[in-house]
Amino acid sequence: MKIGLAIYNFDPKKGGAERYAYDLATDLLNRGHQVYVFCSKAVNLRGAVIAKFDTVRFPRWLRSLFFALNHRRYAKTFSLDVMLGFGNTLDIDVYQSHGGVQRFWMEREIASYDDPRERRVKAALLRNSLNQRVQKWVEEYPIRRGGYSRIIAISDMVKGHMKEHYGLEDDKIDIVYNGVDTDKFKPDEQKNEEKLKILFSAGNFRLKGLLPLLMATGELVKERDDFKVLVMGRGRKERYEETIKRLGIAGMVSFLGETSTPELTYRQAHVLAHPTFYDACSLTTMESMASGLPTITTRWNGASALIGPDEGYVIDGPEDTQGLTDALRGLFNEEARITMGRKARLKLEEYTIAQNVNRMENIFREVCDGKRSH
Repeated sequence: MKIGLAIYNFDPKKGGAERYAYDLATDLLNRGHQVYVFCSKAVNLRGAVIAKFDTVRFPRWLRSLFFALNHRRYAKTFSLDVMLGFGNTLDIDVYQSHGGVQRFWMEREIASYDDPRERRVKAALLRNSLNQRVQKWVEEYPIRRGGYSRIIAISDMVKGHMKEHYGLEDDKIDIVYNGVDTDKFKPDEQKNEEKLKILFSAGNFRLKGLLPLLMATGELVKERDDFKVLVMGRGRKERYEETIKRLGIAGMVSFLGETSTPELTYRQAHVLAHPTFYDACSLTTMESMASGLPTITTRWNGASALIGPDEGYVIDGPEDTQGLTDALRGLFNEEARITMGRKARLKLEEYTIAQNVNRMENIFREVCDGKRSH
């Protein structure tokens, strides 16, 4: 098949959707398909046709609009069998948003600001943002006008949000969970058990719940000091320095920064805490489970549907600091922790990249067959 992918920045280092697009394109190429990537920025991928077009960088609303309009124009010059869009294009065959439904993301983004004044300001800015309005219009355009063949939700949570927001019937939406490279993300059986290492990994520390984790750490440190919190990612640590000092946990928290080999950090850790305010389907929690870590997250993470009581803990929300503290406390039990980690790994062996691409490939074929029959 000739398969088109539309993504603004085709670079696996930039984020979840970007990494997914790159992995999907790589696997499709390996299976003998022709892949066309429509983007404004890109890293090279051998075998793929990179259809790069210019767009303005600022203001952001104009960038979003130009990308959608330019994609429509450029895509017409190629004879494709199927076009996959990630909520950033007007003309698509298969719609797959990796950010979920904007309305729900925005509510949770606002909720993630702990300071009431900052929250009010952010709410006003987001709700009146021209960029958000343009992104919402582009995201909703193909669905509102029925300009698609298939809609794919990356979690049951996102499917529920799409049904509610768009008034879609249950059978109109396929669910295809993200896939993980289970050869890369795998357990380390020779782990040092001296101190419990609690890992937090995110690009946006605020939205993914670092503050609730620090608050829970402040509670745990009153009882014991045989643990360490490792913070991995590119977030702003300056925002949390005062809180860390006030809670008296400076010696318990280490900021690791970004790394090109996150799988090695997962292997060093014993537990992942991801008390997120919103994730359509967190790759972080899936990579953690694949690495054999018991995983704690919230019901606002679409990937929480994969975590049963045998594999970790799902708390109601990041505001439930007591629930988070209790979950962490339970994982100091080495036997329970090891058993949960093994079961988490077993669960994720059903969610590999290859299995994800199998599902996507089947959907693409059905779309192509549907086009030919008309």
